[in-house]
Amino acid sequence: MNRYCQREWLETFEFVSYSTEQDGLYCLPCVLFPTSSTREQPTLLVKRPFRNWKDAKNDLQVHGLLENHRNSEARMKAFKDTMQNPGRRIDLSMTSESINRTKKNRAFLLSVIKCLEVCGRQGFALRGHRDDSTADPLSNKGNFHALLQLRVDAGDVALAEHLETCARNATYISKTSQNQLLECIKQYILETIVKDITSQPFGPHYGIMADEVTDVSNWEQLGLLVRYTKDQKPVERLLMFSECEKITGRALCDTIAADLAGVNLDPANCRAQCFDGAGNMAGVRNGCAANFKEIATRAPYFHCASHDLNLALCKACKVQDIHCMMETLKAVGIFFKYSPKRTRELEKAVENENEERRAAGRTQLLKTKVKPMCETRWVEKHTCLEDFHELHEPLTDCLEAITSEEGWDAKARTEAGGLLSQLKRPAFLCAFECALYIFGYTKSLSTLLQGSTMDIIKAYEQVDLVRKELRSIRERADEEFHQVYLSASEMAQRLGQDMEVPRRCRRQTQRCNVEADTPEVYFRRSIFVPFVDGMVEQLTSRFPQLTAHACRALMLIPSNVHSLQQDHIQQLREYYEPDLPSPLSLQQELRLWKAQWQGVIVTEKPDSLDATISHQYSNPAIFPNVCMMLQLLMLTPVTTAGVERANSALRYIKDVYRSTMGEDRLNALILLFVHRDIPLDYNRIIDIYATGHPRRMMFINPLAE
Repeated sequence: MNRYCQREWLETFEFVSYSTEQDGLYCLPCVLFPTSSTREQPTLLVKRPFRNWKDAKNDLQVHGLLENHRNSEARMKAFKDTMQNPGRRIDLSMTSESINRTKKNRAFLLSVIKCLEVCGRQGFALRGHRDDSTADPLSNKGNFHALLQLRVDAGDVALAEHLETCARNATYISKTSQNQLLECIKQYILETIVKDITSQPFGPHYGIMADEVTDVSNWEQLGLLVRYTKDQKPVERLLMFSECEKITGRALCDTIAADLAGVNLDPANCRAQCFDGAGNMAGVRNGCAANFKEIATRAPYFHCASHDLNLALCKACKVQDIHCMMETLKAVGIFFKYSPKRTRELEKAVENENEERRAAGRTQLLKTKVKPMCETRWVEKHTCLEDFHELHEPLTDCLEAITSEEGWDAKARTEAGGLLSQLKRPAFLCAFECALYIFGYTKSLSTLLQGSTMDIIKAYEQVDLVRKELRSIRERADEEFHQVYLSASEMAQRLGQDMEVPRRCRRQTQRCNVEADTPEVYFRRSIFVPFVDGMVEQLTSRFPQLTAHACRALMLIPSNVHSLQQDHIQQLREYYEPDLPSPLSLQQELRLWKAQWQGVIVTEKPDSLDATISHQYSNPAIFPNVCMMLQLLMLTPVTTAGVERANSALRYIKDVYRSTMGEDRLNALILLFVHRDIPLDYNRIIDIYATGHPRRMMFINPLAE
């Protein structure tokens, strides 16, 4: 059966025209007014005649929906209108049509980006088990598609119209489009951070912090943060995570240098690097810090002060009784953590204790559980000590009940009996009270060192303050320990125990064997004094570089500038000379700086780095060298706590259900999750997407100047 072109097709599709010479159909707008596009133009109906009469109606309908065709049709309509009305300009008409179509396309893409932003900010998984067109309509397609549907139901006309009329290969909500849009969001966030760094008034200098962590896919991820100043305040920002096949010092250094160069940050502008004390990071010869120092010669290495403090506390806790006490508390936490039955018994004991306290008019207990000792965070260990102090009575009652009551298995009764005997030991009680008392001085320091705005001078002052106070306690050990001993005696009295000196012998290697006439003297000599001595020694020996660097600049603070001497000026010159704008006039400038603050009342002199920089007297035009040194001091990272927080955020983004996530998608989502305070410029993101990923739909007006 022969088929021919039918007249009804020409009436239905006004854009087609029949060629008798070619015996085929052409699209008149596409032939006369072709549009420039980076994608391949259709050949049928444009370059070659259409003769597929069997599928003509369907093919013509599909062609009529193409973006290129609609643009050509708009151009042809504008041309016809201009010919009928010569007073109208065709370029203005075409521009107006293009602007309207561009606005329409950008409107629905804006809705897609906002759904991606919500998922990223909240740490939600975007995709379900299947989110493509072949998925079961009743299956869960994920949070992203659910948010799109929610916007449609809430009245998002642009998104609803797009999803109803778009071609199946131009929805812009597929996993590929998701990744491309997330890449554009990541690019915008990184551009914002880099712009803040390069726009600093004293130059594009910065400090870096890095640490590696193993993700759920058993990949080593290296987190990289930068520290810079914005509005005269220090800011720490996560740049990215990078997968590391090797974690040697050289490999990590190369990764850091490549990551910095990838975001257009010159490693030579780095002025400080802060890592933990692992061998591959802090090694003198082959560590990451030593290798990076060859690239960034003005970037000294600083050991993380928070890690230093944790190591100092760990080493100080090597006193035998303190160590045994910590291990006992860890065992108590584990004993209750993995057994719901034991946890319910402890809650019952707490409730009984609260009933007795209500009857006596005493303050009730708010805690109902004991936490296991955290191995790395000493702030959490102090919290654990406080919880145990509060729950000591119901805890011992619970262990006694488990030991004596029927219905408990032999293992639980044996473990409960062993823990109960340990908790009642006088040495345990004294060690516990000593640790609770001494850690009270270091808790605030641990909290401060985990902040992101701590500068090196403030960190040094806080460490020095704690060290001086512990030395004072050591000098007054008799009276200081007396209060600690009274607290331990009260706990022993509530348990029906007496404070006794442990059995001594002539030769003892497993525990302290000092001579003493009373239990108080014995425990002071065996626990309190060695513990305080160890703490002071560790705080003194583990912060030498922090102390040296801070002491160099401490004389710049107005509250200390009266002590500025010639040797201090020489030290500052030797260290900061390569970065100073006018090193030859440094001595004169420092003398003027000192003279300026001599007439100021002591109470009005700034005593911190940030207060000094923001003071009206800190004028870069008058004191360029001083302001530069203060700026560089603000860039010095004190701890890697920011990296640790980013590592904690990593487990919310890449979990067991998203273990195969790609690195680009991971970085985009974690930057959205971590940097919630960076608002997104949606128009800029759409421009990045249209430029980097040109598609069929028009998102930038091609006729705009």
